[in-house]
Amino acid sequence: MHSIENDINNIITRKNPKRSRSFPSDMPVTDAKISQKLDDCILFPVEEIVQYPLPGYVAPSSISFSPDDSSIAYLFSPENNLSRRLFVFDLGSGKHQLAFCPPDGGLDENNISEEETLRRERARERGLGVTRYEWVKTGSSKKKMIMVPLPDGIYLQDISSAKPDLKLQSTPCSPIIDPHLSPDGTMLAFVRDYELHVLDILYNEEKQLTFGARGNALIHGLAEYIAQEEMDRKNGYWWSPDSKFIAFTEVDSSEIPLYRIMHQGKSSVGPNSQEDHAYPFVGASNAKVRLGVVLVSGGPTIWMDLLCGGKGGVNDDEEYLARVHWMPGNVLTAQVLNRSQTKLKMLKFDIKTGERKVMLVEEQEFWVNLHDLFTPLDKGVSGGFIWASEKSGYRHLYLHDGDGNCLGPITEGDWMVEQIAGINEAAGIVYFTGTLDGPLESNLYSVRLIPDGNCPIPGPIRLTHGNGKHAVVLDHQMQSFIDVHDSLDSPPMVLVCSLDDGNKISSLYDPPFSVPKFERLQLKPPEIVQVEVNEGIVLFGALYKPDESRFGPPPYKTMINVYGGPNVQLVCDSWINTVDMRAQYLRSKGILVWKLDNRGSARRGLKFEGSVKYKFGRVDAEDQLVGAEWLVKQGLSKAGQIGLYGWSYGGYLSAMALSRFPDVFRCAVSGAPVASWDGYDTFYTEKYMGLPYDNQASYEFSSVMHHVHKIKGRLLLVHGMIDENVHFRHTARLVNALVAAGKHYELLIFPDERHMPRRVTDRIYMEERIWEFIERNL
Repeated sequence: MHSIENDINNIITRKNPKRSRSFPSDMPVTDAKISQKLDDCILFPVEEIVQYPLPGYVAPSSISFSPDDSSIAYLFSPENNLSRRLFVFDLGSGKHQLAFCPPDGGLDENNISEEETLRRERARERGLGVTRYEWVKTGSSKKKMIMVPLPDGIYLQDISSAKPDLKLQSTPCSPIIDPHLSPDGTMLAFVRDYELHVLDILYNEEKQLTFGARGNALIHGLAEYIAQEEMDRKNGYWWSPDSKFIAFTEVDSSEIPLYRIMHQGKSSVGPNSQEDHAYPFVGASNAKVRLGVVLVSGGPTIWMDLLCGGKGGVNDDEEYLARVHWMPGNVLTAQVLNRSQTKLKMLKFDIKTGERKVMLVEEQEFWVNLHDLFTPLDKGVSGGFIWASEKSGYRHLYLHDGDGNCLGPITEGDWMVEQIAGINEAAGIVYFTGTLDGPLESNLYSVRLIPDGNCPIPGPIRLTHGNGKHAVVLDHQMQSFIDVHDSLDSPPMVLVCSLDDGNKISSLYDPPFSVPKFERLQLKPPEIVQVEVNEGIVLFGALYKPDESRFGPPPYKTMINVYGGPNVQLVCDSWINTVDMRAQYLRSKGILVWKLDNRGSARRGLKFEGSVKYKFGRVDAEDQLVGAEWLVKQGLSKAGQIGLYGWSYGGYLSAMALSRFPDVFRCAVSGAPVASWDGYDTFYTEKYMGLPYDNQASYEFSSVMHHVHKIKGRLLLVHGMIDENVHFRHTARLVNALVAAGKHYELLIFPDERHMPRRVTDRIYMEERIWEFIERNL
């Protein structure tokens, strides 16, 4: 049981020299001052910043309907920690049932393979215990089966039975990776030893489908690093709709020089203390990726007429295999991008011969944003599909026929569609989530599927109720949907709602009336404001103001939490902002915290995002400067006492703003920064900055090292030494530049951490050091 009394006891008994220095030796320590210090600590111990899940984020996750829509499965932790179990909610009885509990506790950070560790890192996955599952299509309404992959193997669980069936054993030296059931529920596909395998569930017969893998250099059925980290493509194989074929990738990274990462924190040396990664640096070669199709019953692979990457041509039209989909009739499609990512082609293949045909071409001035909205249609338009395009400046839905011809728009306006939630072809309705009601929210809407060329497009009908963010899952019969709803004022709740009008049918999870930790720590939602920059462009900001009754009226010392890079939005109407624990911790210390989504951030349309084309570290940093100046003009912040902090791109931008605007920013905490874009990967960097030898001036200006000679403030660099995404090399190169310029810096390194520290002890230590740095230098 966690309580305020426990916090008091921990504060008093813990021996920590950093905390003992909180009382200056030349100041008399009165009972009142001791009481105030204890009150401050009790209100918000630094350990609260690193606790997961965050306050209020204990709701069910990975929610899905059973094949017959009579039940809902979800992952949940009754103990309110990261270790989840599988539960099932019966819609008829309204009862919850524990469906699967891992025999040995399930997944933890110490019982998974290196490949799975890296996959979790790229997916930013923190969950433990049961982390994923799939319903098994049984053909019976009475028998409900679920497949659960765990580190020790693949389990099948009849939810009416207490005992799970370990169907396939996994071993540490030969782990099962990325298992998925066939659409008909009779087969299980997975990757082992870099080859694709299938298991016949009924007869328990295993078969290897691909051959010729050569360790990490040539693999079958797994997505390459770039696909996982940058393209949001986690899979390397895809079941056909009739469960008879599997399309898969062959990834050849043998021509990419290996980048070695040493585990400097280990006491041993040798192969177990180093990692070699085929990391494609900007301007260099990518992996070669082929697309093949194999019969599940076995036989030779039919290779499609496609080879992506590895050709050495910088303007190659088919550099990246971005997406793969099956259409009805076993028609295989693939989306491929050119090297500069300004042109995407949709190809369809004859899987018997590998022959191809171009269905669709998408070209953009800035870049083509990948998405998962391509949706084949079974009826209505023969062989047709729905496609999403940003040709209007905002992502919208368009109807295409089977040959790829556009028949017209389904949605339009100065807002964007985010996801297709479902399609009812019989009724002619598309359900989607989007930003029609503002870029700070996400709601579910319905709209007519077939556009009428003689009439204006009818406006979408909103189905979700309440401001904030709505993440939805539709049932198979298009009768109801699951609504996971949160906002600045409310933690996530989970409702089952009608697709007719969005009204509540039943409640799957209601958050507590009050969240004890939320109340005890006196958390308050930030205030959302608008700031105008050049050409009347409006930016959104979030203010975390200190309590005036404790710290007096503004202006305050200020820390700006920055990210600023593409594809991310910080400021939104979501509970995640309310329980930003570092921001709330700083607020509890009398620091005003500010977030601003500069030009280039997500959910505002392609032109807004495209402002940073060839301009990393320029437009984004200048907008952050405008935000800081706005705070001073409003009387909220003290001029000369403004700092920044951020991680990854935010770490880069915090160091860049400190360097470029030395008279405004006093200090910066820079976590895992990309110090120079010539040291990052191909896909991300070239999309926004072009090729380094074509844009040398842009690359030079965007490097933090180019500006460090102007620094006047203090800089804290934080980095994990085995970060395989933003290599520690970035920080090392930045340190060299700081030394050459004679500039002061501080360094906090974690020898055994990757892109973001995961160990609780490391994270507590990091937060203590960050606060101590801010306290000294702001």
